[in-house]
Amino acid sequence: MKRGLILAILILATLCICPVVSGHALIIDYRIDSICVEAYYGGVKPTPVQYADVEVFYPDGRLYVEGKTDKDGMFRFDPKFEKEWLVVVESTGHRDEQTINMTATGGIRTQGGGESSLYLRVFAGMGYLFGILGISLWYKSYKQARQSKDK
Repeated sequence: MKRGLILAILILATLCICPVVSGHALIIDYRIDSICVEAYYGGVKPTPVQYADVEVFYPDGRLYVEGKTDKDGMFRFDPKFEKEWLVVVESTGHRDEQTINMTATGGIRTQGGGESSLYLRVFAGMGYLFGILGISLWYKSYKQARQSKDK
């Protein structure tokens, strides 16, 4: 009797402490933060194009955003939901255009969803062990009951 009470308290305490876990949960996090454009002068040693004028256009030719590169020749912009962008960089008589196709690059993956945290894996493992223990105890009691019937 005492053993059954302790087991019941242990099971209830485990259920209260453990969060609800679904063994079939699938979580995928995916987002595109920004597009980073790097402008530099070619040559033996590439040099960043500092403070160059940058214009980003929608596929239909409308201006989306404009700005300047930083001291490292970098410019970032939020891509919204468009699939293709035309980026134009101009600095002291130099000009270049680049089309960025978002479907070809696939964006930036920030977090995978297939991995579960350590505590979830530990509790899942404990669940398997308790299941195996329960089956073995049931089988043992079944054999004892069968042997007692035969006598």
